[in-house]
Amino acid sequence: MTPTYRLLLLLLGPTLISAIAVAFPFARSWIVGADIALLVVVFLDLLTLPRRRAVGVTRRGDHNLSVGARNRFVVTLENRLRRRLHVMLTESFPDSMAVEGLPLEVTLAPRQSRRFAYWVTPQRRGAHTIGRTYLFADSLLGTWRRRLRIKLDHSLKVFPDVRALSTYALLARRNRIDLMGFRQARGRASDVEFDRLRDYSPDDDYRRIDPFATARYQRLITREYQVSRNQNIFFMVDCGRLMASESAGLTNLDHALNAVLMLSSLAIDSGDNVGLIAFDRDVRAFLPIGGGFRRKSAVLHSLYDLQLSQQDPDYGQAFSLVLRRVRQRSLVVLLTNVMDGATYSMLLPHLHAITRRHLPLVVLMRDQDLFTLADKSPASLREFFSVGAAAELARWREQLAARIQRIGSMVLDLTPAQTTPQIINRYLQIKADRLL
Repeated sequence: MTPTYRLLLLLLGPTLISAIAVAFPFARSWIVGADIALLVVVFLDLLTLPRRRAVGVTRRGDHNLSVGARNRFVVTLENRLRRRLHVMLTESFPDSMAVEGLPLEVTLAPRQSRRFAYWVTPQRRGAHTIGRTYLFADSLLGTWRRRLRIKLDHSLKVFPDVRALSTYALLARRNRIDLMGFRQARGRASDVEFDRLRDYSPDDDYRRIDPFATARYQRLITREYQVSRNQNIFFMVDCGRLMASESAGLTNLDHALNAVLMLSSLAIDSGDNVGLIAFDRDVRAFLPIGGGFRRKSAVLHSLYDLQLSQQDPDYGQAFSLVLRRVRQRSLVVLLTNVMDGATYSMLLPHLHAITRRHLPLVVLMRDQDLFTLADKSPASLREFFSVGAAAELARWREQLAARIQRIGSMVLDLTPAQTTPQIINRYLQIKADRLL
């Protein structure tokens, strides 16, 4: 329990009156009596402090959250006393979550129950728990305040941003995924299998209109084709220190995981199988190749708790595990960052080995700040050398991409914002060209 500002103000009165007693000694007995009366009132008010059972607190909110998404939580306060009660409530969320609407301060009528909302925006993936709820309740006159610590068990799982998945699902049903930046590729061997009939939309090729179905239903009906199904896509996600660069508030690792999540969902909807490995010096997660609707949930739960490491990646261990566990020819998508010749020399022999059995796609995640600096016009001599070093590294990255292509691997050198649409467009092109 702690005194409030009201008690401090009350104590200022006797202090001022005591100054008067110096000038008027005959009033001392009255002043002492007033002081004693005030102390009695303060002590009696102390006895009115509410106990834990006097206030009911419950919390309602989701257990599964998405990075960057605003989530609504509702807390219910119940005054079980027969008098008015002034309370202040706050909650102990992890530092990686931004909270709006707390602390909240309210006065409850006798036997009243009220609900209040606040919003939580997580900034980091992983498993979290909400700490204690702290309730500060005032005494009857408000001169004392008691802190009540309440434990409301509530576990949280913060997943990569899955809002784009619902947008994709809606556009896919309307056959308009091009609005998200994904192109319906038509390759040399595309459109080889009939899939279904559907209503014609203005963006469809008029040559696909089915005259017999159109005549039967008295509206334009178009044929829809599909490419081969039941193929394998395996993701290799580097969680090492070079994936720590940030762009738009997210690390390169977060951008990579968002791309894996979106492409795996698209591949599963297309009838393909997916699997993944996440690694740094050790294997952090491994999901064997599989398909079906439940595979989406398996991918999501494999990714949500992956965090950056301060270690360099061990490509040898990761590629060896993939060669042992993934036997059927697959599209192997490696998301990593290579910033020097030493890292490239560790990666090169394993790319040679995996190319004999699989189709590798190396996605190089750029350090956005570095490439922005390389395009900058220097304003001073010191800045000239910084810009020159950044430009030299950017040129080396272009040469690196060319060397990777020469060994038979596909490569994408992308900014974080380009990662998801470019990987998916390349996947659609690979499917259209039947490279698997």
